[in-house]
Amino acid sequence: MPTARCQLGIGSRPQLSLGEVRMVAKFVQIADELRARVRERQYAEGTVLPRQSELATEFDVNVNTVSAALKLLEREGLVQSRRSQGTVVLPQIPLRKVGMDRYSRRRWERPTEAEDGAPYMDERGWQPAAQSTEISIEPATEEMAGRLEIDEGEDVVRRARVIRDARGTVTHTLVSYYPHRIAKGTLLMSEEQGPAGHGGAFRVLTDLGHEPHSINERLHARLPDGDEAQSLEMGIGEPIVEMRRRTYDGSGVPIEYAIGLHRASRFQWNYTFNVPE
Repeated sequence: MPTARCQLGIGSRPQLSLGEVRMVAKFVQIADELRARVRERQYAEGTVLPRQSELATEFDVNVNTVSAALKLLEREGLVQSRRSQGTVVLPQIPLRKVGMDRYSRRRWERPTEAEDGAPYMDERGWQPAAQSTEISIEPATEEMAGRLEIDEGEDVVRRARVIRDARGTVTHTLVSYYPHRIAKGTLLMSEEQGPAGHGGAFRVLTDLGHEPHSINERLHARLPDGDEAQSLEMGIGEPIVEMRRRTYDGSGVPIEYAIGLHRASRFQWNYTFNVPE
């Protein structure tokens, strides 16, 4: 474990020029160094970092500067401050969200066992037991009526899911809304845990004659509010990525509106596409 004094910007990692170092706040430099140690497993998962006073001595700064660096790492989801324990290195198990390919027809028309109903994949494959589901029927708010192009007050089916990884850590939540006239009596209203049957919700919609044809998706990075942080079981200072998705059938009718909240430290968005004319 590093104990000697550390000269910031010096080491095996890419060095900054003296001018660049002066331009970077000290707490950012300290965060960069500690982040590198976590990535390089000098501070392994579950490790309690040295006390702030010890880090302040090592980096030759005051405790407030160290505290700012640790808060930055906590917002990134690398560490967590715990009472009576200190600052702990969190498990680093990033999930990979597979860009546009996760919406390919084969995933709901001919899903493999690993892909069954799962647009979110990690290196271990889909974990059916990792998804809890709550179903409710609600009158459409003005906003939701507009999103689904239905009358305000018309019934919608709300399908809310909390998704955990194999270790039980919440990675994201997803709430989908469907017009009740479409979802009534289907697996979209099933309260069984996990995907809505073989092939997931898109397969159900396809079997009902509403095959997904086009999708509008918007991503927005922000900090969570208190309720969102609680549902994701995370610190309020850690950022999230909000995903809003509207799905249309071949006739241009909205058949689903979904809102996903993703822990930013657990996901990567990767897209490969032809450059538009």
